Amino acid sequence: MFEWRFVSPSGEPAVASNGLSLQTHKLGPRERYDLVFVPSVHYGGHRQFDKLLDRQADACSWLVGQWRAGAWVAANCTGTFILAQTGLLDGRTATTTWWLEQQFRAKYPQVDLQLRSVLTESDRLICAGASASYLLQTVRVIERFCGPLIASQCAKAMLIDVSQTSQIPYLPLLAQRTHSDSLVHRAQHWLQSNMVKEARIGELARALSVSDRTLIRRFRTALDQTPLAYLQDLRLEAARALLETSALSIEEIAGQVGYIDTSSFSRLFRERVGMSPGTYRSRLQVGSMA
Repeated sequence: MFEWRFVSPSGEPAVASNGLSLQTHKLGPRERYDLVFVPSVHYGGHRQFDKLLDRQADACSWLVGQWRAGAWVAANCTGTFILAQTGLLDGRTATTTWWLEQQFRAKYPQVDLQLRSVLTESDRLICAGASASYLLQTVRVIERFCGPLIASQCAKAMLIDVSQTSQIPYLPLLAQRTHSDSLVHRAQHWLQSNMVKEARIGELARALSVSDRTLIRRFRTALDQTPLAYLQDLRLEAARALLETSALSIEEIAGQVGYIDTSSFSRLFRERVGMSPGTYRSRLQVGSMA
């Protein structure tokens, strides 16, 4: 059903980040493809990646031409940045790899980024999240071109779990936000040290010798959340780690991360992570796939 060809603006061999050399076909202005797949590309840091994207003008122009001529365009992981660079995703739904969310939002504010989804599809543009999600993306492409029966057969043959449609269980609750506010750093350290205790804003503010209002304002500015929301995320991240690596019961884990009421803990866990603690453990516990 498919014939594949590696293409590039120059037609010269392309060397992948792992050293593998790929023979390529030079982009032709009159050649038309039914599908163009933009794979993930090596991420060498914020500045280096921006420079790489700035060098893609010819490729982006070609992609736009292919899409306007009727082609489907698929991209995954860092490759979604190249697709966004074309402008085709402006005003449309897309997803990308979770750890580059902030960079994507800052660079492409016109894109409707939906990070919860493993896959998004809009007007023949299919985006996928982190690198391994290309497997689910491939099944979606096969379904669009060959129908659901063949897509299902391929997924079963390759042991691809097509029910995994959400990135939520894999997303870190604690965003890696850098800031220079020493007061907030001290507050974070205090919350980490007192995670299991019943924490109150007033107690934390007194420990830091500031008012409640000042503490909340500074915390919001630095981390875009309140101290109590940050504490909640700390506890849930600790619970996730225990569910993945320990044999403790759900009740024991709830107590170890500061929750007396197990049902309240389970309800909050489901709201924030997208599944119950038990389901999370069964899917992600280390050694459960052995």
